[in-house]
Amino acid sequence: MIEIFFHIGLGKTGTKYLQSEFFPKLNGIKYIRPQLYKDAIEKISDEIIKSPKGKTTKILLSREFDKQLEKETLKFSKFFPNAKIIVVFRRHDEWILSQFKRTLKNGYHIKFSEFFNFENTGIFKIQDLLYRKKIEHIKNIFSEPPLILIYDEFKNNPSKFLRKIEEYVGAKFKENSIPKKFIHRSYGEKELKYSFVISKFIDYKPRDNLIQKYLYVFPIRYSILYLGRFLPEPKIKEKVFPEKEELEKIREFFKDDWDFCVHESLNFEKLNLKHQKSHE
Repeated sequence: MIEIFFHIGLGKTGTKYLQSEFFPKLNGIKYIRPQLYKDAIEKISDEIIKSPKGKTTKILLSREFDKQLEKETLKFSKFFPNAKIIVVFRRHDEWILSQFKRTLKNGYHIKFSEFFNFENTGIFKIQDLLYRKKIEHIKNIFSEPPLILIYDEFKNNPSKFLRKIEEYVGAKFKENSIPKKFIHRSYGEKELKYSFVISKFIDYKPRDNLIQKYLYVFPIRYSILYLGRFLPEPKIKEKVFPEKEELEKIREFFKDDWDFCVHESLNFEKLNLKHQKSHE
């Protein structure tokens, strides 16, 4: 018997930590790293064929999805409709700002107003931020209830957050073996403004070629970000980042959607607690 767990992001919700520091340390789980995702269906199919009768093999794969979440999960569900989904959500205003900062860091010359806006002309559309739509999509295409987690808990109570995953997948890890640095340092607006300025003249966007990546892209990217910490505030006429009022507008616009998401997370927690008590 094969039991499949699929962590699908979202991006900027502690995904890198989970993928590199937590998932590989879960005992009794065969972990498929995100770099191997393109071969995951074939790998899991091979495991099903090889799996001995009477023994349960647990497989966990992780891949960070955002705009492509519905498309990729639908494709996966056609092969493994019984997979158990793990997904982490972050409040909309914080999430879209973090996505924007990552885009600037990666060398894209773009302002926030071009990245997301309520005219729906940005790279991210309003529908890309509808969490309820994503949750209902997951529930419709997979037979098992998903584990819905909230990023705030990862920041404020990481041990509890990780325990929820541990209980969901039925695997143990030694807490003292898990590094305590849960949140990566994010770059400030000043450093990222330098990225915005320089990316207009130098193309250092991500490359698939490893030589270009490590000998060209990374040296330029991180030199800019490092030096930007010590240089004075760059003088830019264009408004790169959103005002506080703009972020508050985003938060208010998606308030009902966020409340639904939090409710779904708490509801799963209550159901899980009830299930545990019934087995005591």
